[in-house]
Amino acid sequence: MPGQRLFLIIENPKERMTYTDLFEGMGFMVDAVPDGSDAIPHLISQRPAVVVADDGTPGFSALDFLKQAADSDIGVPKTIILTPDPVMDYAVRLIQHGAMDYLIKPVDPKQLELSVKKSLATAIAPSSGDREAENKKIIKHKAVQIITRDPKMERLLKLAGRVADSSASVLIQGESGTGKELLAKFLHEKSTRRHQPFIAVNCAALPENLLESELFGHEKGAFTGALARKVGKFELADKGTLFLDEITEMQFHLQSKLLRVLQEKVVDRVGGTQPVDVDVRVIATTNRDAKAAVENQVFREDLFYRLNTIPLIIPPLRERSRDIRPLCDFFIKKYCRIDARSVKGLTDQARSVLQNHSFPGNIRELENVIHRAVLLAETDMITPSDLLMDDGGDMPLTDDDTDLESIENEDFSAVSLKEMEQKMIFRTLDQTEGNRTHAAKILGISVRTLRNKLNEYKETI
Repeated sequence: MPGQRLFLIIENPKERMTYTDLFEGMGFMVDAVPDGSDAIPHLISQRPAVVVADDGTPGFSALDFLKQAADSDIGVPKTIILTPDPVMDYAVRLIQHGAMDYLIKPVDPKQLELSVKKSLATAIAPSSGDREAENKKIIKHKAVQIITRDPKMERLLKLAGRVADSSASVLIQGESGTGKELLAKFLHEKSTRRHQPFIAVNCAALPENLLESELFGHEKGAFTGALARKVGKFELADKGTLFLDEITEMQFHLQSKLLRVLQEKVVDRVGGTQPVDVDVRVIATTNRDAKAAVENQVFREDLFYRLNTIPLIIPPLRERSRDIRPLCDFFIKKYCRIDARSVKGLTDQARSVLQNHSFPGNIRELENVIHRAVLLAETDMITPSDLLMDDGGDMPLTDDDTDLESIENEDFSAVSLKEMEQKMIFRTLDQTEGNRTHAAKILGISVRTLRNKLNEYKETI
């Protein structure tokens, strides 16, 4: 690899600089351009070993590039295409015309580095010992931080910690935005596989025929245009962990192939004649009810039980109210550091708004809200007006569009925040004539939370 040329075609200057540093650190001589109009002449004159190209770069068409390269004297180099939007027919054609890999943006630099190294390794397959040493060199340990003060989450993390070092498959269930991939990485980093690859595949983002090639790979000549062998994600993850996101979206016939890999520990490349041994720990996730998917016959029952050896179910944020405060503090520090801001925290009123919001988007939604607030805050403390919550206000509004004016005109100087909260709850119950479901909806909290609040008030009266 040292001294080999790599041709980088990417418009975004920040990404171009990041990837240039990455590849130079790997020992490549990098030629980076923001425009692809002269890609073929450059290819012929410089003869790079690898081409990494963003298909959205001006003057560049990945398919045309591969076709023209194939017609040239030097043929198709090891080419990796980056794209923000996978389209089934187009993606398949790229692979058929010789692309070694097809990565969905945003691309993890580690995954890109691994893809480049694997593409070079296809010419001369390394021994298992060499491959293990290579993986150890390029996969760096990074601690995964999961922030929680919630008893249910604490118990879940203890369970995850106990089973992390096993080879058993894991199925993580939870709503979108609850942190399923983070928990998967936590399992990986707590295991003896931590120095080996962690390879992620979104089963919902790739079309059926492309997903099969992505997972299991294909041999040269397996189909028209298959000009080189493609190593699948199972082989890339050998000795490490394969993360299958949204597993219940996988097509039924691919589920049977996945089941065979889990049972036999071998993969069959498309067009291959010999099975390939793999040692991979599979962690799968879904935001659907997996048992319901089995009952609806869209997910294989035998695959469900094979994956569900260790079931982990992440509760939604609305059931983890204790986690909102520490998560807010974490995200404030994170985005102050990233965006060079000096926000110190949230006002009590802002915390109350967040504490009473249901967060249908879970932690992902909370992170976005805090990031936005850090950017919008005019002082060193985030106020309700900085939050720009989806309900449109600093505090929840009633169904008859009552605004905050009547509340703001009241004198709360002599009452605590707890008393203010109690006043708002009782006022809303009066407006709804005691209908707790309606009142909870107006207040932006769950009926269970409202009931618990009322029980607290009874004890203090």
